[in-house]
Amino acid sequence: MKHILGLLGLMLALNTTALAQDTAEFEYAQQSTEEVILEGTREVTLYRTEYVDSTCTREEPYQINVCADETRYRNECTWIPARNICNTVNDRQCRDVRRTRSECKPGRTRRVCKDEPARRVCRTRNGVERCVDIPGRQNCRDVTGPQVCRDVSYTDRVCQNVPRRVCHNEPGRNDCRNIPYQDHVCRDVTRYRSISYACKEPVQVPYVVNKEFKYQVNFSFNDVDQLGRAAIKLAMDKDGQINISYKDLSESETYLQLISEDQTVLVDTDEEAHIVKNISINFGNLKKLLAPLNATQKSLWMNKGGDFKLKVNDPDNLAGSEIKVSVTKRSSGDLHFAKVFKLSDFDVSNTHLSADLATHGFEQLRGFLGFKVKLKVDISVKVEKPKNLLVPLNLEFEKSKSFNLKVKKN
Repeated sequence: MKHILGLLGLMLALNTTALAQDTAEFEYAQQSTEEVILEGTREVTLYRTEYVDSTCTREEPYQINVCADETRYRNECTWIPARNICNTVNDRQCRDVRRTRSECKPGRTRRVCKDEPARRVCRTRNGVERCVDIPGRQNCRDVTGPQVCRDVSYTDRVCQNVPRRVCHNEPGRNDCRNIPYQDHVCRDVTRYRSISYACKEPVQVPYVVNKEFKYQVNFSFNDVDQLGRAAIKLAMDKDGQINISYKDLSESETYLQLISEDQTVLVDTDEEAHIVKNISINFGNLKKLLAPLNATQKSLWMNKGGDFKLKVNDPDNLAGSEIKVSVTKRSSGDLHFAKVFKLSDFDVSNTHLSADLATHGFEQLRGFLGFKVKLKVDISVKVEKPKNLLVPLNLEFEKSKSFNLKVKKN
């Protein structure tokens, strides 16, 4: 009977070992949760602290008498006697001076006339001579007579600087200063020397053990539109760590996004480790994410004051995106205006986005002599790339279109 029970126990142990696995794979097909158990034995290197004989040192203080020259200071004073201090100052003095100047005015104007006689003027054109009689006339002009000048007296103000000597008495005083000198000083100072002594030092000694690892991996899935399908593989590496790989089987419709990941260590000894991991995954709707990029921009109208009207096939698709408007003068290439908007910044109709860009810093455009202004207007629509992607997305998250305009007055 004992032999039979022992054989049954051995078979049960062998069966349990056979069921343990260090890799797993499953397919997500709209289930809300999935639990995966991984078990395996790994040869791992651990370390223990041991103490060995060694020689240590410590710093021991001692006193020593040290002599050296030090700089010190003494106060010395010198008597400076009283004295007169003089300097030159300038006084501004002015006086009136009689002067004369010549004043001239033009002479009387008279009328001078000259008679021009009649004459005959002939010209030949196409071989035919044609003549015209020009009657005589009188040609008159005004002639100014010679200037008449006279001397006129006037008073002029003349100023100059007149120097004078100014003196003041400075009383006697003591002039005191700190004068450095050298003094030979001796004092006791503390120094340190190294003293060796026998001690025990800790060292880390490696050793190898067979350690049993058990992972319980709990997956939870969020898939609002029920579009997702994915293959998930788990494998325990040679160090007993878990590696997880993901393959999106509905990559044309969804994207995989890690919402959260945490783990709890239930047991961790030299012989055994039991760890619980919780992973939450979201399947996002790719069509909804990229919907703003599919909103076709058909035409654009603007004026010099910044009134803006963009025709779009479905404006509501732009919700959740960033809409950047850049205005460049084509004549100079200078950037005139650039700003990032949200859909809520516009007046939205069934077919148009409208806005007064002047309320967002757009400056009035001025064309030469009031003519039209040539502009290049770039409209770019950008959606935010999802964070913590488990499978990379090789997609464009921004779409741009340019319009060449000639804008008129308001």
